[in-house]
Amino acid sequence: MNTMRLIRSFLIALAAGCAAAAAAQSQTAAPTSSYPDKSIRLVLGVPPGGSTDIVARIIVVKLAEALGQQIVIDNRGGAGGAIATDIVARAAPDGYTLLFAYASHTTTPFLYKSVPYDPVKSFTPITQVATQPLVITIHPSLPVNTIGELIAYAKAHPGKLNIGIAGAGSGGHIASEYFKQLTGTQIVSIIYKGGGPSMIALLGGEVQLMFASTSTAMAFIKQGKLKVIATTSTQRLPYLPEVPTFDEGGVKGLRVTAWQGLLGPARLPRAIVDRLYAEVVKVLRMPEVRESLAATGTDPAGSTPEEFAAEINNQLEHLGKVIRAAGMKVQ
Repeated sequence: MNTMRLIRSFLIALAAGCAAAAAAQSQTAAPTSSYPDKSIRLVLGVPPGGSTDIVARIIVVKLAEALGQQIVIDNRGGAGGAIATDIVARAAPDGYTLLFAYASHTTTPFLYKSVPYDPVKSFTPITQVATQPLVITIHPSLPVNTIGELIAYAKAHPGKLNIGIAGAGSGGHIASEYFKQLTGTQIVSIIYKGGGPSMIALLGGEVQLMFASTSTAMAFIKQGKLKVIATTSTQRLPYLPEVPTFDEGGVKGLRVTAWQGLLGPARLPRAIVDRLYAEVVKVLRMPEVRESLAATGTDPAGSTPEEFAAEINNQLEHLGKVIRAAGMKVQ
């Protein structure tokens, strides 16, 4: 009899334990299945006003509507985007802290002595959101109108021209140093904390030229406040048909593109990755979003997580070689 009671007690305890385990499993799975059930923090490694910030704000409005939750943009400029990137690398992999990465993600690790994260292992790729070709913009006071004239002027005035850099490790930074390397010119690089501050410096004459993304520069080009003399694209841009490529201007191989993409911390659950990827792609297909992006010279991307991961690895390999060959470092 006592034996029967013991067996009955054991079975009751076992059933209770199984029920508790099932409940715990259900509770841990709930955040993924109900994601998102609270606001999302989107961290940007740039201050307001530059191309990455502009693209993020175009996307966020519709993405927040699609997800049914507020998305709070947190601008954390500085250190070539490393400050913002490290915040997300250390965040919990629950989908509530995301990184709106840009081109510096694949260049900053080579430019600084060390960064507190791994650009691949510390993150989960979600999708590349957009790309922009770069254009070289000139302050109207500079008496040059072609790439040939710019090179001749720079060689005649070594060290006298300043070129604005929209953040260490940005596409404009790489293009600037590569341009100097290819042309043998001595131009002083002035590094700012984003596209907005560097564009203000160019408009004010603090620097005389800058490699800018079309999204940052387009409005000022249309207003006649800046001259644009070449683009890094392989073909002339349909919205700037009069502007030659660098290849046409005699500087071969200078092809650098600005981009933005969505990354989460490492080990972000696949269900959350798939939800975010699917919603971003839907947003990028909306006519009003495409129109807003086109007005800034931005091309929507919407790559799969796997394609984005491959692109990051390809850029790390290619740009690492360019940066090492140029001896580029940020103090």
